[in-house]
Amino acid sequence: MRICICCCLALLLMAGEKQTLMGEQAAAPANRGDATTPPMSDEEKADQLSEQVGKLMVKCVNLLTAQDPLSLDYCKQQRDLAEQYPPQLGMLDKVMAHDEYGIALAAFDHKQEALEEFNQEILIVPKAVKPGSPEWSVAYWHRAMLYAQMGQTDKADRDYRAAEENFRKPSESADATAAKKRRAILRQHAALLQKEGKTEAAHQLLQEASR
Repeated sequence: MRICICCCLALLLMAGEKQTLMGEQAAAPANRGDATTPPMSDEEKADQLSEQVGKLMVKCVNLLTAQDPLSLDYCKQQRDLAEQYPPQLGMLDKVMAHDEYGIALAAFDHKQEALEEFNQEILIVPKAVKPGSPEWSVAYWHRAMLYAQMGQTDKADRDYRAAEENFRKPSESADATAAKKRRAILRQHAALLQKEGKTEAAHQLLQEASR
């Protein structure tokens, strides 16, 4: 069972530099002070990090798509850098970085470490997106798939339900891609329930997926 990859690239802004001049002393030649850079604001720091995180994100996703073990290194670098955002900034980048590193870990059989990444992602999601947003459902979906791979079907069932319930909420960002993910979640959950012998519940989910 493969975990899907979704990502976005961030915007780029560069901070400028400003120099100051020292005043003249009486009967002495003019002196120029050392060039100084004013402290960066949190927004400027976030903009600078955004460019770097975006580059690592592209590398991480490309290597994941190619099933290259190097994805573990690049996705970890992306996660570590995203964690350097100032408080309350870059929250969506943090969500995606934990998600993609979790995917890489799961892909190369580091399941417990992957679970820790998905747990962190789910903690951050409410700070990054509104209920009903696809990213909210995807976070629970990916953890549900990992739980299913680990044989923890009760926890997988719980997370599938959380992902589905979120998709049932109104969302301004609902589109064809979100609808496709919703159907995939419903069908995978139905397959899990079918294995558990819960045929009627599985049938209801498949009916919902067909709409």
